[in-house]
Amino acid sequence: MSEPDKIEQNITETQYAATSATGAATITITNYYYGEEARLVTSDSTDSDREYLPCPYRGLFHFGPNDANVFFGREIFINELYSATKKRNFIPVLGASGSGKSSVVLAGLVPKLEQEGHWQFTHFRPGSDPFHALALALVSLYTSNLDETAQIAEARKLAGYLQNGLVTLSDVFGKIRQNHPNHRLLLIADQFEEIYTLCNDEKIRRKFLDSLLASLENSVPLSSSATVWVSTMRADFLGNALSYRPFADVLQNTDIKLGPMNREELTEVIEKPGRTHLNIDGDGTR
Repeated sequence: MSEPDKIEQNITETQYAATSATGAATITITNYYYGEEARLVTSDSTDSDREYLPCPYRGLFHFGPNDANVFFGREIFINELYSATKKRNFIPVLGASGSGKSSVVLAGLVPKLEQEGHWQFTHFRPGSDPFHALALALVSLYTSNLDETAQIAEARKLAGYLQNGLVTLSDVFGKIRQNHPNHRLLLIADQFEEIYTLCNDEKIRRKFLDSLLASLENSVPLSSSATVWVSTMRADFLGNALSYRPFADVLQNTDIKLGPMNREELTEVIEKPGRTHLNIDGDGTR
């Protein structure tokens, strides 16, 4: 892709480099949606010999794991999410549209857990067929011996089994643990409001929620192998979520609300990317 504009794509098993305080880390998120990085052209370059630099400012586009080294201003919420993974296996992140919910999870929580080690990450958006979207996110984690075409077919089959109740998510999580015995799984359900905006069949929607809720481990404290489900959802769809009592019961006192940034956080967002990657001082000079 030659244009620096963002183009959203869906890829599977692709690695993203994220720079952290401990050095370079390689993060793999299954079925992650991403956009192409914005780039800067150096002022002394010519049309025939251009040097492109990654732009540390993402504008209105969300941050992914490969943007962890330019993601600033949300440390409080990242630490809150990180602490929650030790105590809860369902972490709903609620906030206004454009508040940065996806970025906090993908560019904040995921790299922090990657530094800790022993985590597998998979990502999906419910879309119009949430069972299929979930199956695509999970299937490669327990069928690594299959090629990509066979995995697509397997995802279709798994989606049907999950929807019909012939296979449970707990069964799938158990198989993934067998394949990755020293890892926990972080299941990222991004833009979860899509089950209300894109999935028009209420029966499927409720079956899908029932399937997810039934997979939640009830033991306190959580076992060392428990799967953690993190969902991001626009706060204006909370009423839709609360309209289904089983989901409403689980949502009680579990959500993390992402509010707007304060002055100090906004200052970090503006100043730190330039200082870190463009050698710009606080007064705007280089």
